[in-house]
Amino acid sequence: MPERREDSGADAEKPDAGRESILRGVRRRLFSNRFPLTAATVLFAALAAAGAIGFSAMLGCIAVMLAVCAFAPVRSARERRAEQQGRTAETRDQARSAAVMNSLPDPLVSFDAQGTVHAVNTACRRFFNDTVGPGSSVLLRFRTPELLAVVNEALSGGEPGPVEVVERYPIERWYEAVVVRLPEEAAGDAPFLLHFRDLSEARRIDRMRTDFIANASHELRTPLASLSGFIETLAGPARDDPAARDRFLAIMQEQTDRMSRLIDDLLSLSRLETAFGRTDFGPVDVAEVLHHVCGALGPAAADAEVSISQDFAAIDKPGCRVWGSRDELIQVFTNLMENAIRYGAVGGRIDVVGECAPVSGVDSVCVAVRDYGPGIPEEHIPRLTERFYRVDVESSRAKKGTGLGLAIVKHIVTRHSGRLSVTSRIGEGASFTVTIPVWDGKSGGLVSEISE
Repeated sequence: MPERREDSGADAEKPDAGRESILRGVRRRLFSNRFPLTAATVLFAALAAAGAIGFSAMLGCIAVMLAVCAFAPVRSARERRAEQQGRTAETRDQARSAAVMNSLPDPLVSFDAQGTVHAVNTACRRFFNDTVGPGSSVLLRFRTPELLAVVNEALSGGEPGPVEVVERYPIERWYEAVVVRLPEEAAGDAPFLLHFRDLSEARRIDRMRTDFIANASHELRTPLASLSGFIETLAGPARDDPAARDRFLAIMQEQTDRMSRLIDDLLSLSRLETAFGRTDFGPVDVAEVLHHVCGALGPAAADAEVSISQDFAAIDKPGCRVWGSRDELIQVFTNLMENAIRYGAVGGRIDVVGECAPVSGVDSVCVAVRDYGPGIPEEHIPRLTERFYRVDVESSRAKKGTGLGLAIVKHIVTRHSGRLSVTSRIGEGASFTVTIPVWDGKSGGLVSEISE
């Protein structure tokens, strides 16, 4: 019996607690709406005093306002703060996600289950020329069958692997594309992420390597085939023919020399490409290098009936030294002057001109080697420094060219923080200009800026 009375007392306390909660809620709502309630009361009182409404109507309006304010849902200050903090945190997370996406170097596309793009990063806009953006469709923008297959597989719930695709607009690029589904807690409205990894440079290097091996094999196969044929002839029909033997041996020597030059150039090019450091660099007097090269090539120029005009007194002073390798610079100017003698001999003269001049705000030594030969067609100039590229293959081989000289020049000039420029007009000759920054005399490789 006592326990039953205690239970009855507890049941009686429950309605009291409920009423207390309701009253507390009414007081909170009235307090929260005190300003609009006060304003409405003043307004209705003013209208009643002006005779616009009756006293009873005023009381009725105030009663309605009290009822509305007492029972209308209202949030507490704590709830409002929590909501504001939630919105702030959401905005901060969105800004952080956007910053992370934009900081990545590869294109990223975020899209939903219908394939509609929600967000792209800066790299995507740059690589695809703003053709992909929020609101567009991944399925309509990208038409490569392999890419569409992995996107559709991801949309249907699968886990596709990476595929290689090629985009030909705005320029041709190779990509490795992969679609991943984000975790549910991070997915939001766009649960899919399309990532592109740029393979264009790797494909370009692979193509260059393939072309290089093919060209090198071809260049070596030709003299080897010639040697093999002459050896077979000497071992057979020409065994007892002294005149034929002497003629064939001379040709074989020429082909052997050609292979030797080609192998030397290949080794030189390989050494330059693998020489990452500049431990052998030091101050170099370019004028002294030019004097040395002109002297060494004097006999060859005389044999070709070509005169060498030297005008580099402007750089024959201590303030015009460069930071580099003397041997490599000798190789640069030897290659350029040998080419001028070989291909510009019909002009009967080559000019070697050196000067100190500001280039892009930096004191630089500029050396131009000009010939007065037939010139180079304009369409060939951009490709002159490619390996094994020749304007006239037969003429180059006849003049003992390997097709690697200008490639070596370009590598050396680049190692010296310089540049090689070519100008030419048909019938007027060609000019090759090497520009290298002047050494500042204090530390390796730094150059002095021209004061404005």
